[in-house]
Amino acid sequence: MERRRHKRFNVSDNALAFINNAPCMIQDISEGGMMLQSVVLEDEPADNLKLDIFVGSDNFYLQDVPVRLISRSQRQSTVPFSVVQVRCFGFQFGELTEQQKSRLDYFIARNTIGEA
Repeated sequence: MERRRHKRFNVSDNALAFINNAPCMIQDISEGGMMLQSVVLEDEPADNLKLDIFVGSDNFYLQDVPVRLISRSQRQSTVPFSVVQVRCFGFQFGELTEQQKSRLDYFIARNTIGEA
């Protein structure tokens, strides 16, 4: 049974989230949270943290977004013969300011490519 309250959307390839200055691809996003993929994060992120969202092609930057780690998984790269492990992290948004909510809505409207 689906537990999500918000529709999730696939995100365009040029959108990144930064955890402690380490870039992560945003796989999908909703008004309630996001799924990130990383090949560079050595350590697991803290349970509660703030991250930044950046889209260079849109000059979009949203700083200090409060999130809580709710899931983690690991999978092989989709590139043939690659030994790279892709780490996936599910985050739930914490309490956002009105400005952060507005900027997040803008991000979803401009940088998603269909439902996940």
